[in-house]
Amino acid sequence: MPKYELLIDGRKRWRAASEDDVRRWLAEYREEHAEDDPDATHVQVMELSRFSWLTGGTVVGADRFTDAPRG
Repeated sequence: MPKYELLIDGRKRWRAASEDDVRRWLAEYREEHAEDDPDATHVQVMELSRFSWLTGGTVVGADRFTDAPRG
């Protein structure tokens, strides 16, 4: 099962153990930043596999973890 790192403008902010953790964090972030970043456009999600220490992980779209349409 992959883990995730959440980055804001490329800087690590939080590590999540599951997709549900990412969804909760993104929902809180979007609520806190309703005025300046409601679509969480500054957030990048890095999927970490067990080999990410070697490969560096993979950036996945934050929209994969939200139910609300973007834009």
